[in-house]
Amino acid sequence: MYDLAIIGAGWAGFNAALEARKLGQNVALIDKSEIGGTCLNLGCIPTKTLIQSAKFLSLIEKSSGFGINSPQPSFDLLKVQERKDRIIQQLRAGMKSMLGGVDFISGEAQIISPEEIKISGKSIQAKNILIATGSKPYELAQFKFDSSKILSSSDMLSLKEIPKTLLIIGGGVIGCEFASLFSILGSKVVIAEKMPQLLPGEDKEIARKIETQFKKKGIKVNTNTDARVFPLNDFDIVLVCVGRSSQTQGLGLENIGVGLEKGRVIVDEYLRTNINNI
Repeated sequence: MYDLAIIGAGWAGFNAALEARKLGQNVALIDKSEIGGTCLNLGCIPTKTLIQSAKFLSLIEKSSGFGINSPQPSFDLLKVQERKDRIIQQLRAGMKSMLGGVDFISGEAQIISPEEIKISGKSIQAKNILIATGSKPYELAQFKFDSSKILSSSDMLSLKEIPKTLLIIGGGVIGCEFASLFSILGSKVVIAEKMPQLLPGEDKEIARKIETQFKKKGIKVNTNTDARVFPLNDFDIVLVCVGRSSQTQGLGLENIGVGLEKGRVIVDEYLRTNINNI
């Protein structure tokens, strides 16, 4: 029997596993996908890798103003994607190498009881269970993800071609990041944000400054706007990034009586559920 079983090998689950191992615990770390979670595989690392390549392109295009003559640069998205994938694989390998003494189990987990987890048909026992399954892109009923035209932020990271026209629904952090990236790459970008400003909830002056810079770059910013006013046929790609939702489906939490609210796990000030060892 394990002292601790962690479901989810993203940044939270990974670091919890290392800390528990340091404290002498017998630990199982479980994930149905790759180690590293959203941050490494579908978030921070891949987006920053793509943006770094775009920055180099932007600098080269401006280099003549600094007395540097360079041929007309071009952006090879497939090579950039290969570099991104290589960096992710290297970091995954690094994370796995740090897990000595922790059992990494690949498979989809379902909690059968407060001390039993089924993983792809096999069962393990654990005195304590930590849920660290993170979140996924929130899907709008009127803009369902189809992996071809209407994409999530995760889908955008594996594009093989740069869209000529891009509609971004949601002007939050993720939407602004992709708007900046694809405008550098030559896409005609339109942002539709339902709230009165970009980056809702952030400082108004910062939001105004970003909007001003975006307009200088040719990005069309539409605040107080429902995306349904735009004909989707006018765009090659529609990116929906209106937030993220809890990823708790399929864990079996309802079956064992873990308290939930709109798919989110209810916890106390110590992050315990209503079942003390979970």
